[in-house]
Amino acid sequence: MQTASIDNNSAQRRICKKTLSERVEAGLTAMIFIMVTVICLFALLYLSHSNKVATKGHVLKKLQDERVELIMQNEVLNMKIADLQSLRRLEQDPKIASMITAESPKFIRGDTAIAKN
Repeated sequence: MQTASIDNNSAQRRICKKTLSERVEAGLTAMIFIMVTVICLFALLYLSHSNKVATKGHVLKKLQDERVELIMQNEVLNMKIADLQSLRRLEQDPKIASMITAESPKFIRGDTAIAKN
């Protein structure tokens, strides 16, 4: 009876406990699974980062194009301002052409006082 109970106990121990090679194999499987998961996470992070950089590059290019267009519009407006302020344009203005010249203009020197006591 003792032999049967010893055999029974050793059989239960073998059933409950895993051998060292089974543990190592389970550890390797878990490690491979974890490594594949970590690599997938890094790949997703890399793709996300690349997408953000590409999107920012697209927005930057769009803003640069808009800036160039605004600079060109500014140059056109500056040329229009210069044309409207030119002497030729002022001489042709009907409002200025209708002005009369002063007969005896009086000039004030800069070093004299204007107000009298």
